[in-house]
Amino acid sequence: MSAALSRTAAWLAPHREALAQAWFEALAAVAPGPRDEIREYCRRTLDVLLARLERGEVDSLLEEEGAAAATAARSGARLQPLALAIRVLDRCALPFLLLACPDRDSLAESLLALDELGGRRLELLLKAQEEESQRRLAEAQDQGARAVERARELARGNESLQRAQAESQRRADQIALLAAVAHRVMSILDPDLLLQEAADSIRTRLGHMYVAVVVLDNDGVLVGRWAGRAGVFRRGAGRTQGPAAGVIGRALRKRAPQVIADVEADPDFHRDVPGARSELVVPLLEGGEVLGAIDFQSDRPAAFGLDDVAAAEALSDFLVVALRNARLFAARGLEA
Repeated sequence: MSAALSRTAAWLAPHREALAQAWFEALAAVAPGPRDEIREYCRRTLDVLLARLERGEVDSLLEEEGAAAATAARSGARLQPLALAIRVLDRCALPFLLLACPDRDSLAESLLALDELGGRRLELLLKAQEEESQRRLAEAQDQGARAVERARELARGNESLQRAQAESQRRADQIALLAAVAHRVMSILDPDLLLQEAADSIRTRLGHMYVAVVVLDNDGVLVGRWAGRAGVFRRGAGRTQGPAAGVIGRALRKRAPQVIADVEADPDFHRDVPGARSELVVPLLEGGEVLGAIDFQSDRPAAFGLDDVAAAEALSDFLVVALRNARLFAARGLEA
């Protein structure tokens, strides 16, 4: 193709001015724009094209045009005017080749060579446009992915903040719970009444379905009081009585809190509160001696965590002191 194009350029060279004028008039008729700029484009482009084709620089010409097209596409320039100009030039060259070519075979060779050159130049424009479209699509997808990740990070940050706020509120509630229980039972000097008031106030403040405060009497029998949410009924009397068994018994034996996430899976769970799903038992300890326990039960599985254990242990320490004071007062009354 290079040799055929070189001969074609040589035959068109004497008609350069007329061909440039014909190309300008054809483009001006179909492509809006300043006429002086279109005329200058046609003259300058045709001079360079014919010179390079005549020197056989087809490959380098196409390489440079491909790079220029890619740059133009990246900058956002429209490549359709260039494609139109290429096709219009091929049509404009036909009358001058009819005049210049010495025979029919030369004319056919020139027309085929120009058509192939025009096709390759158009392919370069199309390739540049497609590559830029793909690049922009990939960039948009990447930006979208980054936006999604930023949204996820923001959501994670919000979740962390909400957890921190919930944690702060939970600790504030625990402090308020201790203050409320202390306020309600501090002045109660009757041991049984103290146990009932403690059970009521703890259940009310924490919102659990069931709370019991139980102690061991002199015979090692477990006695105490319980409080249930409205509609929650314990099987048996309101006064707990009997040996230390179940999860409470285990907490007393081990002298350690017992957290049961699923009561159905615990063999020691005593099913006397219908609807219970999880349980927390914290022993009442005084100087290593076991006095009793606080029993919490919830209708939610895994309702108790480390914060609940910490709050319950703080409550147990307070109740041990309150219970000792009540017992001392009761003992003095009996002595009197």
